[in-house]
Amino acid sequence: MLLLNGRMIEAACRLCKTVPTVALQRCSAVTLPRTRPNPDEFVTPAVPEARGRLRKQDSKINIVVNRMNIDDWGHMKSSGLINDYLQLSKSRLTMLITTTAVGGYMMAPGEFVLSTFAACAVGTALMSSSANACNHLLESPYDAQMKRTQARVLVVHRFTPLHAFTFANVSALGGMALLWTACNPITAALGLLNVGLYAGVYTPMKRHHIGCTWAGAVVGAIPPLMGYTAVTGTLDPAAFVLAAVLYSWQFPHFNGLSWNLRGDYSRAGYRVMCVTNEDLCRRTTLRHSIALLGLCSIAAPLCDLTTSTFAWDSLPLNAVMLYLSFKFYRQPDAKTSRNLFRFSLLYLPLVMVLMVISNCGRNPAEKHGFTSAELPGGKVPVYVA
Repeated sequence: MLLLNGRMIEAACRLCKTVPTVALQRCSAVTLPRTRPNPDEFVTPAVPEARGRLRKQDSKINIVVNRMNIDDWGHMKSSGLINDYLQLSKSRLTMLITTTAVGGYMMAPGEFVLSTFAACAVGTALMSSSANACNHLLESPYDAQMKRTQARVLVVHRFTPLHAFTFANVSALGGMALLWTACNPITAALGLLNVGLYAGVYTPMKRHHIGCTWAGAVVGAIPPLMGYTAVTGTLDPAAFVLAAVLYSWQFPHFNGLSWNLRGDYSRAGYRVMCVTNEDLCRRTTLRHSIALLGLCSIAAPLCDLTTSTFAWDSLPLNAVMLYLSFKFYRQPDAKTSRNLFRFSLLYLPLVMVLMVISNCGRNPAEKHGFTSAELPGGKVPVYVA
């Protein structure tokens, strides 16, 4: 069709001994492919008699039509398989999730074992990659309607759905096998539970119920538990306090991000707080910022997750988070939500680092009722009732 239109324009120009009008040129520029010249292209020069009419314009107008098969327009070449796999697994989100699992490992009472640590990090990354690939599969029709996600790999057909489905399954099975054999069954079960919650509950729930944000917060709270259980093989109050910090952090983080994307979420039919209940979005942001202050300054030292110094060291971070959340609550706009979101990205790694620093030099194994026992695979801490 495009080639036919190009030939018609050329024939009309030669017959009338004129050049195309500006409007026609603009129309043609939109419809014709913009590619580099090649031997299969033809160029229609401007007719000499018409040059006087274009004194204020270029003296020559070229109409370029590339002779190509119409099927080539639907063919998209990959920019690199590894890069596409990273996009399919949402590499930055996966890295953040893996970091929280590593933080949970470092906070757990017990000995540091490099093999277990590496297995926990790699296994968590594989499970996260699987969950994110499932998210791509389920949401690709709606991702195409949002500016933020319209260039995702399944939307632009860099992967077939079968390819993405295979990647998700291989990643999940590999991650679960690694966590089961190198860590323990509890860690593997938590990883599988997280994939199920993210792909089977949170993702479809986004289009049906406002509770999806709470379900997503639970998903974000599980990775540090995986790191904790990779060391201890069990869960205790300190582990749940650590998970609660990640749970409460999700609300100022996601609400700050989603506020400026309300139009996109609404077009795609997502029932998130910023779309269906803006007041609730503001209130939950403030509430969980207050909860973070209480968790870090009161609950963490009381459960012996950290020392009392962490309560004071984390106070400035929580004060800034509370201040930005209050500004967002009082005046929700693009600036306050953006500032809140950006600080939330800085808040989480700094809090995790402060937690680890507060535990330096401690030997909390005895305080938590742990001892070391020689089991197959090396020395691991075992809980003593």
